Amino acid sequence: MKTILILSANPADTTRLRLDKEVREIQQTLRKSNHRDEFTVIQVGAVQIDDLQQTLYDYHPTIVHFSGHGSGNDGLILEDNSGRSVLVSEDALARLFQAFQTEVECVLLNACYSEIQAKAIHQHIDCVVGMNQAIGDEAAIKFAVGFYRALGAGEPYNNCFESGRTLIDLNAISEVDKPQIKYRPRSKTSAMNSTNEPNKAMTSPQENPQSINKSQSIGDFNFSGSNNYVAPANAGGDVNIDQSQNTQTLGQNPELEAALNELKKLKQEISATNALNSIQKKQAEFPVEMIETELKKPQPDKSLIDEAVEALKKGLEGVETLAEPVMKVAAILAKVWI
Repeated sequence: MKTILILSANPADTTRLRLDKEVREIQQTLRKSNHRDEFTVIQVGAVQIDDLQQTLYDYHPTIVHFSGHGSGNDGLILEDNSGRSVLVSEDALARLFQAFQTEVECVLLNACYSEIQAKAIHQHIDCVVGMNQAIGDEAAIKFAVGFYRALGAGEPYNNCFESGRTLIDLNAISEVDKPQIKYRPRSKTSAMNSTNEPNKAMTSPQENPQSINKSQSIGDFNFSGSNNYVAPANAGGDVNIDQSQNTQTLGQNPELEAALNELKKLKQEISATNALNSIQKKQAEFPVEMIETELKKPQPDKSLIDEAVEALKKGLEGVETLAEPVMKVAAILAKVWI
C-alpha cells in the first residue's frame, strides 16, 4: 500500500485557493484507477510548520503533495497558530526530507514559485515537482488530476509529470510551461512496479532561445494567454521548462511605453510601501508582472489585461498611498490600442 500525504495551507491573509476541489479531484481520480486498492490518501489541512515533521513520522508517505502558496526565495507559505502566514525556507525543507529519503519517492509542490524549494528537496528525494511561476487554480488542479491519473495506471513518476502537463494543454490552459520536474531514476520509480530504466535524468522540454512567454496567474484569477507547446526531448541533467513568444517593438507605440513605465513605477511603490507585508507585496506584484509580459507580446490579450487590472485593484484595495498610481495605470492602459 502506497500512502499519498496531501498537505494544504491557505492562511487568512493570502488569496483564497480552491484547495478542497483539488483534493476532491485527486481522490476521485485515484478511486477510478485500475490500482485504486493500492493507494491510501491522507489529507491534512491548515498545515503549520511543526505539522510537516509530525505527519511524515505519523504516516510514512511514499508521495508528499503540498497545495497552497509559494513565495519564491522566501519559501513556502504555511499557517501559524492564529491562521496567518508563516514561511518555511528551502534549506529547512531539504533538511526535513533528508531524514525521509529512504521512504519518500516523490514530492509535488503545487504552489506558485515553488521551483526553488523543489531544487533544494531534490538533493535528497529522487522526484520533485515545483512551479517556476505563479500558476492559476484551474491549471494546478488539471496538472494534479493528470499526474495522479497516470500514477493510478502504474506509470513511473516522469510519465506522471508529462501526463499532468498534457492535461493542462488539452484543456487549452496556457500554463503548460509552469510545472518543473527534478528527476533521477531509482530502483522503484513507479508506485506499482519496480523498473530498470537507463541511468539518465529526466528532462523537460527544451528552451526556444528566440523568445520567452511568461503568462501568469494569481489566486482565483486565471490569466490564460496564448502559448506554443514545445514537445519534450531527452538529455542529461535536470532541465527547466520554458515556453516562448516574441515581443513587439515598444518604440512604435508611445502609449505602450508610457504604460510600461507606469507599471515599473507601481512595482517600485509596492515594494516601498509599509502598508503591506512581504507576502502581500509579492501577491500584488503578480498582476503587474502579468500585464507587463502581456503588453510585450505581438498581440496582447486585452481581456487578460482587464482581468489583471481588476485583480490589481482588488489586491490593493484599502492601501490609500497606492490608489492613485493604480488608477493612473488603469487610465493609461485604457488608451493603449490592443
